Amino acid sequence: MIQEEGTRLTLHTFPGDLAQCFSIIHRAFQRDTQPLYKAIDLNVTNAYILLLLDQQGERSQNELARTLVINKGQITREIKRLSELGYVSQTQSLDNRTTNVIRITDAGLKVVPKIVDIRNAWWQERLNRNHVDVNAPFAETLEKIMDELIVRNKA
Repeated sequence: MIQEEGTRLTLHTFPGDLAQCFSIIHRAFQRDTQPLYKAIDLNVTNAYILLLLDQQGERSQNELARTLVINKGQITREIKRLSELGYVSQTQSLDNRTTNVIRITDAGLKVVPKIVDIRNAWWQERLNRNHVDVNAPFAETLEKIMDELIVRNKA
């Protein structure tokens, strides 16, 4: 049995439990942060793209889609929107004319701290509400946060 003190994760359900935790937490994060991102003319996926470009550097449009697990149509719409906002630029790859290379612009870099603040504030609220230390065991932390979000949704 894989178990940390006080957690319900077991060997038979461990991967499934983590997947369920991720799904619940991700959906709650999207729901809760969407209005905050909207206030700065973004959506959650726009924010993910900008953070990824800031952290990892330029990427092809296909790489972004694969990394963020979104389809080609959605990544095209998201990149178009971010381009219109002036947050990313896209150029044709010198190696492959069918590949668009996406780069974060100076304007995009300026909005990244706001994105990070929104993300970190959401997580800090989860940790505080559940009396979880940032150094607590990972699976236990996920489970506590998931339980809090489930209870909150019932209210």
